[in-house]
Amino acid sequence: MVQMVRQRVYQMAAGYEDCNDADFMRIDPALRLGLGKDHRFGASQSMLSRLENDVLDNPVGLEALEGALSPEPPTHCSRRTKKRLIIDLDSTENPAHGKQEGVAYNGHFAKNCFHPLFAFTSDGDCMGARLRPGNVHSADCVLEFIKPIVERYRGWFNLLWMPA
Repeated sequence: MVQMVRQRVYQMAAGYEDCNDADFMRIDPALRLGLGKDHRFGASQSMLSRLENDVLDNPVGLEALEGALSPEPPTHCSRRTKKRLIIDLDSTENPAHGKQEGVAYNGHFAKNCFHPLFAFTSDGDCMGARLRPGNVHSADCVLEFIKPIVERYRGWFNLLWMPA
């Protein structure tokens, strides 16, 4: 399983974001070397897709992924001498084509899309992200999204809760 996660990350880092690229990339000598596969092939598209669905198709897996991708306060705070952290919440449209789960028409953007939510510091560091269906309001799920971020950083900064 660790090799499959590595393969997925290495493929994305190399610019092959889609799982369907795995069938081509699994025979790539550099990828096989990076995975420690030697003469054996990497995982196929169907294996990587099953892995993603098994891990991410439940609340526990999504929470674990979010925790793994969230910056830890000591690392993030060691670069800063600030006494206050300003968290900026933004949503944007992510155009989609086809019938992916969660794609919906958004009248504001006048297109089929996802409508992700992001949390940034005033310096532009991303503190969190959440993929949302395309037809949700910009403020949908904001409080449940921001609460864990505020709790994670509350001890490091003088956080004031000022909902806009």
